Amino acid sequence: MERKTKMKRFFALVLAAALTLSLAGCESIKNGVASLMGFSNTAQEADTENWAAATTDPIMLPEGTDSTAQWANVVSNGTLYGIYNGIWKRNTGYFQVAGDTLTITACGTAEGVQEYKLALWKKVDGGAQYVDGSTGYIRTDGTNYRYTITGLDPSAQYRITVSYDSSRYYLYGMFAAEGIVG
Repeated sequence: MERKTKMKRFFALVLAAALTLSLAGCESIKNGVASLMGFSNTAQEADTENWAAATTDPIMLPEGTDSTAQWANVVSNGTLYGIYNGIWKRNTGYFQVAGDTLTITACGTAEGVQEYKLALWKKVDGGAQYVDGSTGYIRTDGTNYRYTITGLDPSAQYRITVSYDSSRYYLYGMFAAEGIVG
């Protein structure tokens, strides 16, 4: 009787080991196939080509602008100013560019994620279409950052989306988008 019990335990142990190895093997096979097909199960890093460059140029809000507003947009002398205090995501209204270039200077602070994004969207029938390559990543260290979007159509209408990828902490800051009509 004792021998049968030992044999059962031995076979159970061998079966458990075989199952463990086969599951580990499945993961390796799955990763290999995914890699061959161009997929990855690892997290993708942010597109570092679009990190805005630090600048010492200040953002000078037009006189009378409420810098404490939760969300405000002001147009003055060809520049769209955006103020955000305690947001996750907001869109500006639509505007037109004066030429084919838009230069955005932005700064922000936050407690959580260490960056936020500004992106340009073009108005199309039925909604808005993302402008390829227009996302600028801004660090939330309170420093001013600047990037430029080129190849724009002066006859089109655009909007800027400010987004902060956190559901726990809020974003505080401002931007100036130079090169708009108005």
